[in-house]
Amino acid sequence: MPELPEVETIKLGLQGQVVGQTIKKIEVLTPKSFQGDPRNVNGQKISNVFRRAKMLGVELGNSWIVLFHLKMTGQIILVSNRARFVGGHPTSDIQGEMPNNSTRVIFELDNGSKIYFNDQRKFGWVKAISSKLIANSFNSLGPEPLEETFTLDVFKSQLQKRKNTPVKVVIMDQTVVAGVGNIYACEALFMANILPTRRIKDLTPKEVSKLHQAIVDVLTLGIKHGGSSRSHYVNSEGKKGHFLDFAFVYNRSGESCRTCQEVINKTVVGGRGTFFCRFCQR
Repeated sequence: MPELPEVETIKLGLQGQVVGQTIKKIEVLTPKSFQGDPRNVNGQKISNVFRRAKMLGVELGNSWIVLFHLKMTGQIILVSNRARFVGGHPTSDIQGEMPNNSTRVIFELDNGSKIYFNDQRKFGWVKAISSKLIANSFNSLGPEPLEETFTLDVFKSQLQKRKNTPVKVVIMDQTVVAGVGNIYACEALFMANILPTRRIKDLTPKEVSKLHQAIVDVLTLGIKHGGSSRSHYVNSEGKKGHFLDFAFVYNRSGESCRTCQEVINKTVVGGRGTFFCRFCQR
């Protein structure tokens, strides 16, 4: 599913297009994909678009929030008179007529634009929730790694929750650090020169400090390059991000390490394909 940089890129692409617009009507085509009462959304002005971990939020003037989670095959498609903005899983019909067979929810805005939530496999969801209750949806999430509150001390404290667990599994745990998935975990560990299988309790203070900075750096780089270019993601303009053009290890098994020229290896950690260089990562 999209990770922090991918969802952040969608957020940035939509902010200038929908903030200030009013949702005239919401049409739920697949009840399973929408949670809440559409009456709390209809007629409300969009005041902000934000991201929390891997979720996208749309704040409304009545203090309600529309929360999106794309999961594996979700799409957010904005169609207006000026342009089409797309985020999420690319399909052959992503630039075609809307709605299509995978459209689950439609938002009609007062300027004539429409936002389509599409999802082939129906794992994603849209939720209308009061801002008073939004904390309940977020209280299990770890700190946001690109906020100033994500200090080294906070990171150290979070890691101790799972000190006997391999480090890659821990930094992908959304209760420890929000928004980090498989791609950026592999890359951050390479940047910090740490093997993915190392356990938290065995990391030195210097290694923890390097990993903290590496997580921030790799996520920032991911946003700069528009996210990853894997098959399950396109950005708000319907274009694939090109972060993986700069990746050191992810999906490069058998290729030469960009740093030491040795061969990149692949293993499985926590049930996920994991890429690393056994010479650069000790």
